[in-house]
Formats: sequence, C-alpha cells, structure tokens
Amino acid sequence: MNRFYSIATFLSLAGISAAQEAPIAQPLPSPAAPVADEVLGKVGDLEVKMSDVRKNLATLTPEEREAMRSQPAALNQYVRALLVQQVVLREATAQGWDQSKEVTERMALLRDGVVATTFIESMSQAPEGFPSDEEVKAAYEANREALRVPKSWYLSQIFVADPTDDIEAPPSVEANLKLTKLADLLLAENSDFGAIAREHSEESVSAERDGEIGWLAEPQIQPAVLSALPELKLGQISAPVRMQDGWHFIKVIDIRESFVPTLPQIREQLVARLRQERARAGTQAFLGKLLQDNPIAVNEMVLSKLIPADTE
Repeated sequence: MNRFYSIATFLSLAGISAAQEAPIAQPLPSPAAPVADEVLGKVGDLEVKMSDVRKNLATLTPEEREAMRSQPAALNQYVRALLVQQVVLREATAQGWDQSKEVTERMALLRDGVVATTFIESMSQAPEGFPSDEEVKAAYEANREALRVPKSWYLSQIFVADPTDDIEAPPSVEANLKLTKLADLLLAENSDFGAIAREHSEESVSAERDGEIGWLAEPQIQPAVLSALPELKLGQISAPVRMQDGWHFIKVIDIRESFVPTLPQIREQLVARLRQERARAGTQAFLGKLLQDNPIAVNEMVLSKLIPADTE
C-alpha cells in the first residue's frame, strides 16, 4: 500500500470529507519551481509547509500526482490528512507507541519493501546523458499541445464559513450578517481588501497573506469560483460565491492567458519526464528478466487456507 492511501485512511478516521475542503485549493507545487517554504495548513501549534508536502508527493506515483494536480479537492484533503497524521504521531510518540513491538515488526516489513523498491530504482535509472538535445527537441515538438499551460488567475479571497450540503441554500442568519458587513466594508471609499481579509476572513492561511491564494490554473479552480471569473476584471471583487463550506468574496489580482511554453522554459520538466519514462521501461525490463530467470509458483491449494472461511 503506498503512502497516498495510508494518509487517506487518516481522513476517513477523522471524518474529513470533501464538504470540509478549503475554499479554493492551493495549486500543486511543481518540483522544478523553487518557491518560498510557505505554510499550507495548521492544526493547533503544528503546521504543514510546502517542503513537507513536496516530500510526501515524491512518494506518490506520477498518476496519483497528476490526479491531485487536476483535482483541487484531492490535494486539499491530502494536506489535511498530513495535519491529522502529525497530530496522531505526536500523541503516539508521547505515549511511547513508537517503541512498541507492533511498530518494530511493521517497520521491519517496511524495510524489506524499501530495500527492494530502491534496488529496482537503482537498476532501472536512465543512463547519464539521456535524453540528448535531439531527443528533447523531438519530444517537445511532438507534444506541444499537451504542454500547453491553461489560463490562470492570481486570486485573493475573503471567506465566511457557512457549511451546507445544498449550495442553493441562502446564507444562515449569522453568515448573512457577516456578508452584509463585509460588503459594506469592501464598498467603502479607499477600502483595503488585504486589511479586511486579515481581520475578517475565516480561512486562516490565506487571511495571513492578505487574502492571497496565489496562481491557480483553470483546471484547479472550483467550478463555482470559475464561473464567476469571466465577469471580473483586474482588481474587481465578486459578489459572495456560494460553496459547500461557505461564502467567498473573490478578487482578481492578475490573469495569464493560456500559452505553450518555449523549449527553454519547459526543458527541465521535459527532461525529467523523459527520464522517468525511460526508468519505467527499465523497471519493466529488469523485472521481466528477473522473473524469467526466477519463475514464480504459487500453491493454490495452500493459498485457499490462508484466510479461513467465515464460520457462523
């Protein structure tokens, strides 16, 4: 079982569902793009930073990472799961559970898996010098449209919590009072969106940044927010947008139209992808040869005894 599914278990145990997702998910960090080690989430005095998430994302398969890149709620829940895991880990360590026999036995099993996995990786690495300049250029020309970067927006928000399963529902009495107050503040002469967000937004991470969420590509933006963006010009603020977790005033700070990056701009990521594909092919070849030399045989009769049938 990979790390993604083990962390997902923390979500289910903690009762965290998609309905509790943050207003707008942060974009999936690109391994090739250095950014400040910003705080993505907090629980009590514990926090998860960009570097923490990057380390965990590195343990996922490319398919799992791409799934979270295209599904904001999945990445949001992943960060929440990391926070839940940190809380559980602190409690377990405080009680000495990390030194228990059960943990020792499971760690030994995990060690076997890590040794085998890293050995396969070492045997199937792409050779030095791959890909060549010609191979990179050919891959770029063959995949120009697939490399296209979607339209993106740099957004800020002010969030008012008002959870519901019915996004058509009107605001609660309490939320309505807050929304009215915020609308008055935002419409006031010389109003400061950042200052208002810091003081009144109920989503702490973006509030600490004057409401700024950052760059979000079109596929990463929740549909309710995305539908409001075409009506907004730079610097404009939306009417409150209803989502399952509450209401969002959205401000557009900057816009980037869709574009195909130049080869120099995308070269590093393209080289990494080509090397990854070569490594995957190398893994398949290595395992194929290994299993050809060491055929697997499973005793199906004994296998049936491994898990006893249910007895009444």
